[in-house]
Amino acid sequence: RDALDADIHIDTQDQGMYKYMSSHHLFKLLDCLQESHSFSKAFNSNYEQRTVLWRAGFKGKSKPNLLKQETSSLACCLRILFRMYVDENRRDSWDAIQQRLLSVCSEALAYFITVNSESHREAWTNLLLLLLTKTLKISDEKFRAHASTYYPYLCEIMQFDLIPELRAVLRKFFLRIGVVFKI
Repeated sequence: RDALDADIHIDTQDQGMYKYMSSHHLFKLLDCLQESHSFSKAFNSNYEQRTVLWRAGFKGKSKPNLLKQETSSLACCLRILFRMYVDENRRDSWDAIQQRLLSVCSEALAYFITVNSESHREAWTNLLLLLLTKTLKISDEKFRAHASTYYPYLCEIMQFDLIPELRAVLRKFFLRIGVVFKI
């Protein structure tokens, strides 16, 4: 859904509790989501712990992981942040939102570059699609801050064997960089 062209409108903006929550409460929710993401990412990175659990009889044919929690919590965090970032009613929080977005997205891109497992990288592909497509939809002024921060990471990501959808979004991103920065 996040990768759809802007021409196609899916009326999901008014679903859920978002419109009833203050920015302060949304930031608290974001803190919880980021903590969930960090915990699961740390667990998934602890190869020895996962091996001990698996050998101790943890159910499954492969080592236990929290990959779904790792990716879902970050995806939810990104959706909330990007929604807040374009919400005119939250204009007074845009600076704080931008700082949080830049931090979360930079950390995510830096982490993706370090992932060695192909299956782990595949699980993160949808997160990258979400991050890039949402960034492409923001104004040129806001895009400038994001593009200049993410540019080195995106150049590194180009070295991986990426799915066609991700390559296409990266191409759009780099083309927009050219337009916004007049290069």
